[in-house]
Amino acid sequence: MRYAIVSDIHANLEALTAVLETIDAERVDKIVSLGDLVGYYTNPNECLEIIRGRAIESVAGNHDRAASGLKEPTWFSDSAKRGIVWTREHLTAESTQFLATLPLVKLIDQRFLIVHGALHPQPNEDRYLASRTEANRSFGALMRSDSNTNLCFFGHTHRRIAYEYLDGMLSEIADEEVTLNPRAYYLVNPGSVGQSRDGDPRASFLIFDADEAAVRFQRVA
Repeated sequence: MRYAIVSDIHANLEALTAVLETIDAERVDKIVSLGDLVGYYTNPNECLEIIRGRAIESVAGNHDRAASGLKEPTWFSDSAKRGIVWTREHLTAESTQFLATLPLVKLIDQRFLIVHGALHPQPNEDRYLASRTEANRSFGALMRSDSNTNLCFFGHTHRRIAYEYLDGMLSEIADEEVTLNPRAYYLVNPGSVGQSRDGDPRASFLIFDADEAAVRFQRVA
């Protein structure tokens, strides 16, 4: 089973289209999204129509929950707040309802978990896994969960990374390809489709081959 994992599309239709063209050429079995489908950019309804039309499974991001009215963008940056105000004014009722019903965490095919922010102190959409300390806390939550999996994909930081926890040691892996050790636990971020923040303007996503236990990061112009 081969999966494409995308995150942080942020209503960027051009980036989403480019990524999906590449994913289609990869002949994956399923596409999964880690949230923040909307916010910042100006094609929320078009992007959500694609997500729904292609039955892409997703969790809620902080922008998704704010855009649907489930929370206020109190701690958002000024530009992010403006994006939410604009998005709320332009979302269709169907799009708003879709965003409001997205879960915070989901177990995919009994193989791996997906979350937007972090797994600790409980699955959430607004905590950044951007340090070893925070990653350690989410590893604890992953090991305590009843999901019976050693793998969780997360987004929110817009930076691709793989954290590995093995025999009490945490490692950061920045390789283009990562082979998963069955004895280890993993937290993996595919980077952002719609708004890269790591110095490379290309859209970022990953391919997860469950049969080969391998993750391959990809970039698309």
